[in-house]
Amino acid sequence: MRIGLGVYTGECLPVEGISPTEVLQNDLAQAKVAEEAGLDSIWISEHHFLRNGYNPSVISMAAAMAAVTSRIRIGPALVLAPLWHPTRLAEDSAMVDVLSGGRYTLGVGLGYRDAEYAGIGVERRTRGVYMDELVQIVKLAWSDKDVTFHGQLFNFDDVPVYPKPVQPGGIPMWIGGHAPAAIQRAARHADGFAMDGGTDSDVFGEAGHNRDLFWRVEQMVGAYKEALAQEGKDYESAEFSLTIGGFVSDTSADDAWAKVREAYMYTRRVYGDWYGLPKDVYERWYPDQMSEEEQARRRAEIWLGTPDDLAKLFRRLHDIAGDNLHVMFRSKYPGVDHETTCRSIQLLGEARQRALAI
Repeated sequence: MRIGLGVYTGECLPVEGISPTEVLQNDLAQAKVAEEAGLDSIWISEHHFLRNGYNPSVISMAAAMAAVTSRIRIGPALVLAPLWHPTRLAEDSAMVDVLSGGRYTLGVGLGYRDAEYAGIGVERRTRGVYMDELVQIVKLAWSDKDVTFHGQLFNFDDVPVYPKPVQPGGIPMWIGGHAPAAIQRAARHADGFAMDGGTDSDVFGEAGHNRDLFWRVEQMVGAYKEALAQEGKDYESAEFSLTIGGFVSDTSADDAWAKVREAYMYTRRVYGDWYGLPKDVYERWYPDQMSEEEQARRRAEIWLGTPDDLAKLFRRLHDIAGDNLHVMFRSKYPGVDHETTCRSIQLLGEARQRALAI
């Protein structure tokens, strides 16, 4: 089991009282803290055309994090693949792999915001085919051969793509999503599957809430195992990753919730907008406007507590997903100050140590 830190989004909120440059500098400082705390990885997420400053340039941020660390694995938890040209994605990713000395992993997904497709000038209707061809082309580009590929959207003949990754066998690639097609695509083309445990995409757009995480992981692991078997592959040879939201405290779950509740509910309002919920529903998602019952339900969506509390949850997750589990635990939220975030990262490192010792 591996436990990393994610996802970094680069958002700059007025409540923090600092500049966008200071936000990113703090992110780099937190990458160092994560490495010092013994965490296995750190992850970045891509979105575009958002006034809150959400990071549109995940690979450049991965390169910056690689430059200030020496051991920890780094990568985009999610590159919006249909917004990238495949040979350029292969080049940029290989550059970070070389820079980091072979510590880079690439996560790719389809995305779902119409504004991003329109702003980049990509047709959403072709995104499934685009993803299928992109992952094949990127893998070819990382091999020791020139790229020759003829598909519905892309045609290449003997294109030399450099640099090559320094990792033997190329850069690990994960495919994220929740639909059966995404799971099958990951089984067929990728080295792992990435599940969004933070937002339950199958129901969030209707209910605005998540279902039980452990139940969802059981369902997804089962579906991924079945898809791998159909491709003649073993689950143990792949990697199963997922994002989880939460915060770690020295003292209690109550203290952790008090520190993160405003920031967490900010993320829920953002996703309420992205998933098309009526504005009069999500605009009331503020802790001081929520009933005790609603606050309790929201608290249950994320992991809160001391390192001992979280260690038990990690072990329970490991019992479901197995040794190839890779958790991307979000302890970084826009609006939570740098010092408080750093302490949660340090405590997450303690939770990791205790989980592995159980």
